Amino acid sequence: MKLSFKKSLQITLALATFGSFSLGNLPAMAAQAPYATPAMQTNANLYATSLTSPNWQENTKNTLNEFLQTYGKDSENYSSTNRPYAVFDFDNTTSILDVEEQLAIWQLNHLAFAVTPEELSTVLKTGIPQDKLSATFGAEAGEGTQIKIIDVIDDAVAAYSKLYNNGYVTTKGNQLSDEVKNSDDFKEFSSKMRWLYDAISENMDTSVSYPWITYWFTGMTPDEVYQLAYDCDTYYSDPQKGQTWTKGSYVGPTNYASKAGSVKISYNIGLTVSPEIKELYSALDKNGIDAWVNSASQIDVVRAAVDVFNVPGVDGIVAMTNKLDKDGKYTNEYNYDLHAQTQGVGKSLTIDKVIAPKYNGHGPIFAAMDSQGDFNFCTEYKDTKAVLILNRIRTDDAAICAGIAQYQEQHKIGLKEANLTGNTKYILQGRNENVGQLWNSYETLRLGKTSNGLLSDKALTVVDELNNNKSISDVIKENTSLKDYQGYKTR
Repeated sequence: MKLSFKKSLQITLALATFGSFSLGNLPAMAAQAPYATPAMQTNANLYATSLTSPNWQENTKNTLNEFLQTYGKDSENYSSTNRPYAVFDFDNTTSILDVEEQLAIWQLNHLAFAVTPEELSTVLKTGIPQDKLSATFGAEAGEGTQIKIIDVIDDAVAAYSKLYNNGYVTTKGNQLSDEVKNSDDFKEFSSKMRWLYDAISENMDTSVSYPWITYWFTGMTPDEVYQLAYDCDTYYSDPQKGQTWTKGSYVGPTNYASKAGSVKISYNIGLTVSPEIKELYSALDKNGIDAWVNSASQIDVVRAAVDVFNVPGVDGIVAMTNKLDKDGKYTNEYNYDLHAQTQGVGKSLTIDKVIAPKYNGHGPIFAAMDSQGDFNFCTEYKDTKAVLILNRIRTDDAAICAGIAQYQEQHKIGLKEANLTGNTKYILQGRNENVGQLWNSYETLRLGKTSNGLLSDKALTVVDELNNNKSISDVIKENTSLKDYQGYKTR
């Protein structure tokens, strides 16, 4: 079913409160079914049924192609009435770098907010336990002088008040003059807002930190958030504009009346979805395997990214979604009526509630990940045959998966052998973040770094333990940082 972009966008925005979108559900719209925009439709002639790009690590490419042949529509056990499906994380998995973090920079640089100064104070405190408001974090990217979160919130609001009263703040954002960008008020506001993002991420539980950044959209409609993200992604995906693959920074003014003093924080500049990842999405689709995005970024932000980067074969999206007020504008309250927060175990809970029921209760046959927030859904499902890990040399529980991948590769444990023993085949893929590309290596060159890396110490520990004949299940159980982890292959 093809709809005009305008008509389809109207439908998707009307359904944004549902927090997920999928193809093929239009007749059930009255029952709060999700839907998708035209750019999410499959371009049937985009890629072949197998992966061909030389930028894949060769063994990774071969294993992924084996997976497509073994479980795709041409395999003897394939059922068109019970289609298998894949689940992808978005930030730093589907995309290179983070769409939500890049949008935060865009919002700050354009002063794109829809709240009054009084409302901003409430928004920035939302969900933060009272005792945590006094938590401290270094003034320079976590280092140096320790300052209180509440003091920085107060400083940000004070600077925002001046910018707001001077007419610089609008919902859609402004192309700010150099005079405004160089003003102490702007430097104070931008540096302290971005500092708060890192400080809250470091000091708060993920149940607080993940939705906190989405509260920046308070007072905006889904349409407005989508357009803001669309403009941001269009800019930062353009090598002639924002796609520099460098580090930027905000530095607060030194002679400015404030509670916390000057802060300094850095951020990444650049965003893309590689041709290889789009090739994988398309190959899954052409092999009869549906693909879902399960993201910890906000729902409209992810929808915009899928559209801007023209990611093919996306059958649905589940992502962070806040409640709407009576005027159809976002509030600073997460919508738990839809599904759990889409990070950590919440990604698994959301699959169980939203996605699996569309597939007779089955879990994903394939998953793609990069970090801690993906660990649960990439290890818990009995039905998962293969997991692609975009290597970021993580020290969190994603390192466990990377270590398993390295062990399986060292011992030449292929897809079929892993699956016959009841295990998932983990597959590692490296990339060069300094140019925004995948490459033919397991190693990764992190943004701003000059030397490649393969595995963290935690991942190497996993390899050693597997070499000492521990099972994958035991290694995961003994090395996970999660207190309430359900267990390997338990869903």
